[in-house]
Amino acid sequence: WGELHRLAPWQALPDEPGGSWGPPPGGWPGLSGDHDCVLSTSSVPGLTHHASRAPAARYVWDLARRDDSLWAVPLGASGIPGDPHRLDQLPLWVRGGLVPVITDWNQLRSSMTTVHEQRVEGFGTVRISPVDPRRDSALIHRWVSEERARYWGMGDASPEDVLETYSYVDSLTTHHAYLLYRDGVPAALFQSYEPSADPVGECYEVQPGDHGIHLLIGPAEGRPEHGFTSTLLSVFLRFVLADPTRQRIVVEPDVRNQKVIDRLLRFGFELGPEIDKPEKRARLAFLRRGSAGLL
Repeated sequence: WGELHRLAPWQALPDEPGGSWGPPPGGWPGLSGDHDCVLSTSSVPGLTHHASRAPAARYVWDLARRDDSLWAVPLGASGIPGDPHRLDQLPLWVRGGLVPVITDWNQLRSSMTTVHEQRVEGFGTVRISPVDPRRDSALIHRWVSEERARYWGMGDASPEDVLETYSYVDSLTTHHAYLLYRDGVPAALFQSYEPSADPVGECYEVQPGDHGIHLLIGPAEGRPEHGFTSTLLSVFLRFVLADPTRQRIVVEPDVRNQKVIDRLLRFGFELGPEIDKPEKRARLAFLRRGSAGLL
């Protein structure tokens, strides 16, 4: 049904050559599922399976805790052709995903800073933005509370704990937290730090140019996608190593997290010794600038 019945939104003016008014790459989304097709109320005139109207929004409203409410719109927050927010929610809508509803006026008015943006062929546009603790803590709490994030070490943290933790990180000049967005959809949480200002610096001999990172991939929307994690990690490493003073990437995954250790080895990381930290036994691994398979 969804492959056959597709959205064909009405367009008042013709598109200019090379313009961005028309359908996105891959065409307009299908009107599939019992929650979409029945809400398509206006078909294109003639014998056709296309509809000029589709659902205006998809939402889950949490009456007990407003901050846990979720929503998505089929296109984007702006109807202006060429605006970066014209279609930024379309990939999320097609996958049936949702994003947090922001209702705090101060947060709605605050702008999201982009520190790195990269177009990856066949994957989409990846944007890196610093974590805003008040805006992003609810999303991060959902991610770290899942069983799949057990090695992140915050499975028992409350929403208030997460807000406090990332507010503290935000106050530091040596530690930073970032969200990675794929085509406008939150996809991963990355953190970077200076080992000499972190407890890990007491566990090995820190070299000039060392820079540490942590990685948490967000929950998959739909079926797992081959190369998803590797692509996001490549983009983040490119961002981190844009600073020429950073000569070596340092990671310290839990020794039980063999899946991540294997992935790091495929990226070209070299294993170091095991170390004991208060919260885990970890395995150091290092990646030097310019190593094969990095970018």
